[in-house]
Amino acid sequence: MVSRRNYITITIMVLILLFMFQFIGVMKEALNEYGTNEYVETTVTGFNEDDMYTSEGKKDSEILSSGKEYIIYIGDSVKMGTGKIVAWWCTYSKRNLLHYQSLNECHIKVTNPPKALVLDGSMLGASDIGTIDDLLEQKVNIIFAGMPEKKLITQNERLKKILGIRTVANNVKLTGMHLFGGFLLGGEAIYEPADKKEEEKRQDLDFIVPWYIIGEGTKTYMMGLVEDKKIKNEQLPAIIWRNNIKDTHVFCINGDYLHDMQGMGILTAVMSEISDYEIYPVVNARNLVIANYPEFANENSEEINRLYSQPLEQVLRDIVWPVIASMANKSGNRLSIMMAPQFDYTDEDEPYGEYVPFYFKLLKEMYSEAGISLDCNHSMSLNSKLDYDRNFWIGNALDYEFKAAYSNNLIRIYGLAAVGCGYDINTFVYGSRRKTDEIITYVNDDMVLQGGTSNGIRHTYTDDIMLKSIETALGYSNTVIDLKRVSYPTSEEDYWENYSKEMTAIIGTYWKAFDSFDATVVSESSQRIRRFLSADFTKKPVENGVDIDISNFEEKLWFIFKTNGQKDISVQGGTFKEVEKGVYLIEASESHVEIKWQDKDSKEIYYYGD
Repeated sequence: MVSRRNYITITIMVLILLFMFQFIGVMKEALNEYGTNEYVETTVTGFNEDDMYTSEGKKDSEILSSGKEYIIYIGDSVKMGTGKIVAWWCTYSKRNLLHYQSLNECHIKVTNPPKALVLDGSMLGASDIGTIDDLLEQKVNIIFAGMPEKKLITQNERLKKILGIRTVANNVKLTGMHLFGGFLLGGEAIYEPADKKEEEKRQDLDFIVPWYIIGEGTKTYMMGLVEDKKIKNEQLPAIIWRNNIKDTHVFCINGDYLHDMQGMGILTAVMSEISDYEIYPVVNARNLVIANYPEFANENSEEINRLYSQPLEQVLRDIVWPVIASMANKSGNRLSIMMAPQFDYTDEDEPYGEYVPFYFKLLKEMYSEAGISLDCNHSMSLNSKLDYDRNFWIGNALDYEFKAAYSNNLIRIYGLAAVGCGYDINTFVYGSRRKTDEIITYVNDDMVLQGGTSNGIRHTYTDDIMLKSIETALGYSNTVIDLKRVSYPTSEEDYWENYSKEMTAIIGTYWKAFDSFDATVVSESSQRIRRFLSADFTKKPVENGVDIDISNFEEKLWFIFKTNGQKDISVQGGTFKEVEKGVYLIEASESHVEIKWQDKDSKEIYYYGD
């Protein structure tokens, strides 16, 4: 039996606890400014397009006399195809670029050779083989961006030796490909479908290739797999490999892997193989963008009610949101929500602001960010759409300052950048980036464009190589999941049950290898992109280390440092963490950084026997 004194004590304690919990809730509501964008002030930077480093526009004499690393590209143009990829890679990695349309135009100074020469292999003729020999004598590393004609290789023994090819067989249809670990970030991968279902969902690589069997002194980074499992590894078709000629390297790409943005990661990996170590700046940003969500009008009501027995607003709030929030928490991401008040401006379903505070409160508590969507169902003008939306936001979004905008239409993005929209937008997210489009750049003097690197609901073999490559080159990913398909489904794949299953499986699987890179919202990554694009650096080898001096430095800049056996790393002027074995993420907090290490182990030598 409880005494009166104990009863009073327990009652008082319960009242105190009740008051404390209520007080915390009240103070949380009072002190958290749910209607404001916390990233407006914290992501300010003084850099714009005028400060951007570019690899182009310099005279040959200036490049050759500067002492800065430079690359030579031999091919038709640097405005398209492989040439464009090489040009952007040089810009991002802070190298200079010399471009010639033929080997005959290229004159190398022995006193200052290029770091590498990238050659469009399809343009090589028999008369060019002597020039290749001369370049190798001058210790110029050569990267064949695509192979010469098979007939030329077959008929020319010297070219076969240069390429490291022992035997040329007939074209073969592969069953898969094997990407070896240690080349691209993200580790080893075998792209071989286990069954018909996986093949339909994921297989989009070119599995019909020339069969080159490479010889001694070569190292394979990716090879083809064939149906006959008895064939030894050294006899399998080589896809990406290196041949050593004395102290010089020849890299061969059997396919069009340098024709789109995945080529930047391959080029970055090649540079790491050429050097005793490789260090280069990266963005260090991992975005998860949820586009065209939530919608605040009960549109497409007949179809939505048929599928979910609820109006669209409730489906998005009660069914969709919990999955998105859980996915973000489990994967360690923060959300950038690109909101769309409505899609159909021709019907009578107007957006309601009842749920707006609900979403802004949740985003604030998850340290996430809201932006605006520029998309709609009809061909109404961008200005008309923005006028409709602006009236909605003025009445419902409190004091929130939108800094980011999304569109699946690049024309709309450049149109908005040209005319303005009444918002202080400085960052655009482009969902359907073509594989040859720039990943990060400026739209105009003060507006950054961040291309999507994945759609988050489909991950093919090419997508996986693309992810590994872009992470290798830039330490950056921008997963853009467009939920308009859920509001306006066109197939069973768009039903939320199926859509969410694919989305959560993909987000929870393929990005785990890159958790070392920071989770950001798009305004944060925009700040990092501006700093990354503006910065330049020089490196000076010292005993058991290297000194880095950064120009156009602002507070922080990140580098990837890839070793070839160096160990016991230490850093002054910054901090570091291991991304994977032999690869470190350096955070520079000063413009001068000193990296030290212990003596490396002896290099491995790779030989394939007969």
